[in-house]
Amino acid sequence: MQFDALGQAYERSAVELPFREHLEHHSFRHSVGNIARLRVLDLGCGSGLYTRRLAAWRAAKVTGIDVSEGMLDTARAHAGTPEHVEYLRRDATRPAPGGDPDIDGRFDLVASVYVLCYAATIEQLTGFFTTARRALTPEGGRLVAMTLNPDYGRGRDYYAGYGFTLTQDEDREGAPVTLHSALPGQSFSVTAHWWSRGTYEHAATSAGFTSLSWTLPTVSENGVARYGDDYWAAYLAAPQAVIFQAHV
Repeated sequence: MQFDALGQAYERSAVELPFREHLEHHSFRHSVGNIARLRVLDLGCGSGLYTRRLAAWRAAKVTGIDVSEGMLDTARAHAGTPEHVEYLRRDATRPAPGGDPDIDGRFDLVASVYVLCYAATIEQLTGFFTTARRALTPEGGRLVAMTLNPDYGRGRDYYAGYGFTLTQDEDREGAPVTLHSALPGQSFSVTAHWWSRGTYEHAATSAGFTSLSWTLPTVSENGVARYGDDYWAAYLAAPQAVIFQAHV
């Protein structure tokens, strides 16, 4: 499991890489909107970074699910985790044939950050969407997911100025895309997969979602003030991430 030992590195990168705070966090927060009193499922919660943030954004309850025991260990050990946060081990690419009473129909919102793109097959991608769809209440709800932008900037060093590189050797659906990032005293690599917008949309509709939309990230005012427009120009010309929303 490529994520088992990466919990601390993921947490550090959220603080030490400017694009994660001023683009990723800012854009995802804006897309999620007002979630006060909502029940939220963090699909592929990893180290619990966004699980805790969703709780801080006043969600009534947040449940994080992930397949990586290492990531869940990091999440559960984090000091200051609110009482209305819980973590469950689930493989969201493989929704239980008979349903999951701890998850199905219990949530108003499913949130997901950098998870969909780790589906290695179309079946796994559809599994993610099926888990998300089943988790939402019969009355409706929505999925807000940040994932790898199908139109990200090509060239291994395109994002080097932002603290990471992306390498993709094949141009096909499901092609491996390796992200490498270096923090002071620590580096890490993870491999995601490239999927076209059409494939994401087909997987989402196959799972029962409608009203699909894509949103490009934006920079926070603080990020512009601190680093300047020129710093962000290359990233915004071809963002590495994009937000995909789907409604029941």
